[in-house]
Amino acid sequence: MKEWKVTDIEHAKYLGTIEFQDDNKEWHNFHILETDTRLVFGGVCSVGFTESGYIEKDDMSIDATLQELSVDLETFYNDGKSYTSHIVHNERM
Repeated sequence: MKEWKVTDIEHAKYLGTIEFQDDNKEWHNFHILETDTRLVFGGVCSVGFTESGYIEKDDMSIDATLQELSVDLETFYNDGKSYTSHIVHNERM
């Protein structure tokens, strides 16, 4: 697995939000930013965007990458991080 490190989001494009409810009925919301090589996910607070992690685009369409990101995030919260295969995340998650 790749090591997580902060992404340069200076020229990133905002794509929207992924929102889902896990098996324990807790809601999770992630704002998604697109860079040249990855989709970055995280939250927004009073100091700005706080990155939680990313997924590499790997020459796939944005829609396909967003679908993989959504599936991996839901899997992370329902089954655990050892069951995810595409996202790279920090310890904050």
